[in-house]
Amino acid sequence: MMNLHLLKSLTQNVTTHTPSSPWVFAIRTTLASLIALYIAFLMNLDDPKWAAMTVWIVAQPHRGMTLSKSQYRIVGTVIGAAMALVLTALFAQTPEMFLLALAAWIGICTWVASSLRNFRAYAGVLAGYTAAIVGMGAASAPLQAFDVAIARCLYIVLGIVVEAVLAGCFSTYEPARDLRARFDGYVGQAAGLCARLLRRQPDSEAMQRLFASAVTLDTAAEFAGASSATVRRELGRYRAMTLAVLSQLAAAQTLGEQLSRRADVDNQLVEESARLLDRVAVALPDASAARIADAVAAMKGRVELALRDEGAAMVDADGSRLIVLNRLRLLLAATQNVIACTAQDARGDPAPSRPRLAYHIDAVLAWRNGMRAFAAVLAASAFWIFSAWPSGAGFVTITGVVSALFSTRPNAVGVSVAFLKGAVCAALVAAICNFALLPAISDFVPLACIIAIAMIGAGLAMCHPRAAAVGSGMSVFFWNFISPLNSARIDDATFFNGAVATLIGIAFGAAVFSILLPADPLAIGDRLRRAARHDLLRFAGRPMPWQAEAFLARTADRLSRLLALGSTEAAIRERHLQGHIAAWAMSHSLVTMRDLASRHVAARRLLTLVQRRVQAGDFEGVARVSRTAAVRLQRRTLRAPYQYRRDDLAGVILLHSIADRAIHHAQFLRGEASA
Repeated sequence: MMNLHLLKSLTQNVTTHTPSSPWVFAIRTTLASLIALYIAFLMNLDDPKWAAMTVWIVAQPHRGMTLSKSQYRIVGTVIGAAMALVLTALFAQTPEMFLLALAAWIGICTWVASSLRNFRAYAGVLAGYTAAIVGMGAASAPLQAFDVAIARCLYIVLGIVVEAVLAGCFSTYEPARDLRARFDGYVGQAAGLCARLLRRQPDSEAMQRLFASAVTLDTAAEFAGASSATVRRELGRYRAMTLAVLSQLAAAQTLGEQLSRRADVDNQLVEESARLLDRVAVALPDASAARIADAVAAMKGRVELALRDEGAAMVDADGSRLIVLNRLRLLLAATQNVIACTAQDARGDPAPSRPRLAYHIDAVLAWRNGMRAFAAVLAASAFWIFSAWPSGAGFVTITGVVSALFSTRPNAVGVSVAFLKGAVCAALVAAICNFALLPAISDFVPLACIIAIAMIGAGLAMCHPRAAAVGSGMSVFFWNFISPLNSARIDDATFFNGAVATLIGIAFGAAVFSILLPADPLAIGDRLRRAARHDLLRFAGRPMPWQAEAFLARTADRLSRLLALGSTEAAIRERHLQGHIAAWAMSHSLVTMRDLASRHVAARRLLTLVQRRVQAGDFEGVARVSRTAAVRLQRRTLRAPYQYRRDDLAGVILLHSIADRAIHHAQFLRGEASA
């Protein structure tokens, strides 16, 4: 019911919205809800408020987001209504079993929603609480269950169609241009951060935000593609650009760590590369991008020459300078890929096939969310049965809605409390309307004027990040409390009982969130750490390039989840950042070494040894074997014919890199708990 995604989207798109956009959103959505209400009146529907309420539930600042959410809302509504019919048919004569089955269904839907992303998760949530709304509405009259379900679906479709039409009429949003501007800004920020890391100016908070932004941008591209065929054709390029930027950031992060540990390394190439990245940060969207691409290619060539000379010199036993130069080369190679993606977009070249992206699934968190929603609905049902409260059905329904809707949120208690505040505001405003204003009118126009004042205010609140949850609660429950009907106004007893049941239901859901299986940021962080380790161990069995891309996408998703928690210490977050990137970097080294092993017999034997140690989780052994093998292979390089030296040197670099990560991130890679 609550427009939770609106808060996230508004805070992420603040630079692309004009100052008048909150007013446009509030007025457009208010007008759409009133039109939907009027059509419901004309159709003589029994409960027209649901059509207007649906408009506010699906409303989004961009048309693509509205369309995406609407289609999943329809899917979730149909599934939930169908399940309500099944439960009613099976347990119409046994209300206790009906409530138990309903609680189990809401728990299952919450578990499924916790394993999905974006509005797909919303469809799972909606399938849960729609069953509660339809099922509880039909519980007192089982023979009318089918009519209730059909009416519910009809209200939803009516509200969605009206909102989609109004969103299209009012929208000045150009998905392709807006998305390109966002990606240009993202590329510039990433290049600027990479330049600072090369100058030994680490910023772990900025690095986490940029990794999290990759997930946000992919979501934005998906939403934009819902309303633009041009964006849909370009999704492959945007995802390729996202992966290139993530590779760039990972290379810069590992290089920055190496430079911070080796204060004596003062390579002129590092500073020149930093200045080049400064140019990339400000000039990529301009016509000078081609010149920058040539400059990056030239710098990469110089770094490769320096790598060859350093490999022949054998100055550092631990390969520190080799690692620095190699990571600098990887950083420049990733920068080349970023520039190539932006240049292809500017030229209008055909988009590449969509890369495979994967996202983290926290099975433990999903199970806990499902159990918490199940327990909340079951407890509310038990209270209704034993207390025989006349408004208990509404109490159970609201508890089911809140439990399903907010269980998947990182801060379920805070969001529920803010939603409760919005419901309180809705009850107060609705009381004034019901008992002071509406009795004096009998026409739709004055009714619309009164409602518009309240709803425009709620819409403006939804556009303010700090008040978004309050505004969402106000926009949804105002319709429920005012309950405009074709036949009669709501009486004071009905209003009071309904308001009390609603507010207590929301408060009960918030209490359950704070008492039963509360969120533990440290435990979530440790599960993310163990998941990264598990991916690395599985990856070591058969490293493939597409697996490395999936691992990188999951790394970005995990870092975004850590950032969303926001309650762990900065030092712990920094260790997580370094460890997650180190795990992915080791997997990338294994992929590169596998490619080398396909043409190099010695590298094939060394790769097998390293893989066995990684699969066993023996990272001290990984470091020891890799370091010893690198030294032996480096000695062989000096005796090998010239045509084999390049492959030998590549193997030396990869082995030193694997050993370096295994040594400095052993605790993280072992999956040990945060200190």
